[in-house]
Amino acid sequence: MDKLLIVDDDYLIREGLKVAIDWGSIGLEVVGVAENGAIGLDMARGLKPDLIIADVRMPVMDGLQMAKTLFNEKADLAVIAYSGYKDFENARRALDSGVAGFLLKPIESEELLARVKEVMDKLHEKRKNNRIIGQFISNLPIVRQQQFEILLKDGEMYKSASEQLSLLGVCLPSSGTLIYIYTDNPYIKTFISNAERELSEYINASEIFADRAVILTSADLICVRERMSKLLESSLKESDVRFPVAAAAFDGNIHEAYLKAKELSKNTLFTAINSVVTENKNMHLKKVVRDALRIIETDYNKRISVKSVADILYTSESHLMHEFKAQTGKTFNECLTDFRMLKAQELLLKGDMRIGEVAYAVGYNDVKYFGQVFRDYYGCTPSEWLETKRQ
Repeated sequence: MDKLLIVDDDYLIREGLKVAIDWGSIGLEVVGVAENGAIGLDMARGLKPDLIIADVRMPVMDGLQMAKTLFNEKADLAVIAYSGYKDFENARRALDSGVAGFLLKPIESEELLARVKEVMDKLHEKRKNNRIIGQFISNLPIVRQQQFEILLKDGEMYKSASEQLSLLGVCLPSSGTLIYIYTDNPYIKTFISNAERELSEYINASEIFADRAVILTSADLICVRERMSKLLESSLKESDVRFPVAAAAFDGNIHEAYLKAKELSKNTLFTAINSVVTENKNMHLKKVVRDALRIIETDYNKRISVKSVADILYTSESHLMHEFKAQTGKTFNECLTDFRMLKAQELLLKGDMRIGEVAYAVGYNDVKYFGQVFRDYYGCTPSEWLETKRQ
């Protein structure tokens, strides 16, 4: 049942209201009576009534002052005020204080019950609507992400998803650059926040999914590449965290840009040297180098070498070494170590493997040698590196 609080300085009236009316017939239970607005205010804060019936004119604090105070405190209730004075001022003050009803004495029982039922029906409807709105608002991030996912992945539903996102307040740029970051690294949220600040004047939307993040900007590809490269460089110095970031320009079709950026993000060279990979930037890579990089990406945990990869690619060891150095600025072994150290870092951060297990998982059968390579690469042992991340 709903709870009712009665506030009146006249003992006979408040007790009469309490016992003479069948409140139970309309689902109400009297939980308290108070002799003025100040006492009623304290009782309301403790009892949390659904409805207060209060006299307007009372000593210490009148009924309308009490009601206004409760509404200012965001109390979820309704108030019906009554008065024995037929003046416009009380009615006006009643409206200003937010009461749901204003009655004049003497009040007939039938009239009061009818008015209370009307007020309670409206309160229940308001609460129902508030719950629906609350649920809708709490689900907005999920709905937004779902529509964003459809926009990116489903070409046929692209228009519908765009319209839904617009209704959710997401303004999609007609042209610009899509940034794709594939990772499940726990630092991704911090990195995305930094990226949004770096490109603050261009950001339209961003979403973090379970294994990737996507940022939509109105900036051109050159601007995105420069600013994200700068951010990646500073992020690496601060946290040793690297993210595979790809960027693709779009002019009207974000879906196609997403697919392009997703494919570009598979380029291991980016992951290894920590730069922003874009279509134009990587067109110069010869097929033999791209293929070698993909082998590093898939077989880094195995015993691979320049010779074994050259044999797989049906080329000579010297040719592969030359092309690798000429195009990436690094040797094959340097890129292999880069990638292995990156993977070691990710596994250590997850925290579900011992250091020896991590060493084996990234291609080192000798744990001591793995520790030496790790120290040379990061300037500390795996244990020391982990300790800095826990601080």
